[in-house]
Amino acid sequence: MFEASLIESSKKKADKKRWMTFPLAVLLHIVVIGTAVGLSLWYIEEIPEPPIPVSFYMQAAPPPPPPPPPPKAAPAKVEPKVEPVKPTQVTSPMEVPDILPVPSSAPEPDAGVEGGVEGGVEGGVPGGVMGGVLGGVVGGVLGGTPGVEEPMRVGGEVKEPVEISRVKPQYPEAARKARMQGVVILEAIITKDGNVESVRILRGINPLLDNAAMRAVQQWKYKPATFNGRPVPVYLTVTVTFTLQ
Repeated sequence: MFEASLIESSKKKADKKRWMTFPLAVLLHIVVIGTAVGLSLWYIEEIPEPPIPVSFYMQAAPPPPPPPPPPKAAPAKVEPKVEPVKPTQVTSPMEVPDILPVPSSAPEPDAGVEGGVEGGVEGGVPGGVMGGVLGGVVGGVLGGTPGVEEPMRVGGEVKEPVEISRVKPQYPEAARKARMQGVVILEAIITKDGNVESVRILRGINPLLDNAAMRAVQQWKYKPATFNGRPVPVYLTVTVTFTLQ
C-alpha cells in the first residue's frame, strides 16, 4: 500500500514537470528565433541604388554671319592740270599821242537813234509813242495802241480810286427761296472817267448771285485813280455781299 501511494505521487510530480517544460520550451524557441531574426536584420547591408544614366547633348553653335562686303573704292579725283602762265612783257609806247582816236562804233554826240521820231526825247526807245512820258509809264505795253492807256495796278504812286455811288444788287427770288447767301469777289477796270468796265468774277457763289453782282458793280461810279497827279485807268477788286434778312 505504501508503494502504491509512492508510485502515484511520483506520477503526479512527473505530470507537473511535463506541463511546465512545454511552455518553457516554446518560450525559449521564440526568444532564440527572435534573436536570430533581429541579428540577421541588423547585419544586412544596404543595397546601393542603381546609377541613373544621364546623357548631356550639346547643340552646335550656328555658323558666324558672312563678313560685310568691302566698301566701294572712291573714284579717283581728277585734279585739273594747271599750266603756268607765261608773263607777258608789257612795254610802254615810245610816244604818247595828244589826241586819242574815237572808236568807229561809238555814236556821234547828239546823234538820233534809228527808228526814232522827230521831236523825240533823249533816252527814248525805238517803238515809243509820240507824246509819251520819259521812261514810260508803269503798266504800259511796248507797242500799245496809240491813245489807249493800259490799266495799272493800285499801289505806290498810283492812288486808289474813291467810290462815289454804289447800286445795291437785286437779290434773285430763286436764290432767296433757296436761301443762298455769301460774298462774291470781282475784278473790274476803273477808267480815267471813273466808270466801271470789264468786270469778271474772281470767286463766285452761284451763277444767279454772280450775275446780279456783276450787273450792280457795272453801275457804280468812282473818282478816278491818279498817277503823278493825272487820272489813269486801274484794276480794282471789289466785293458784293448777299445776306438774307
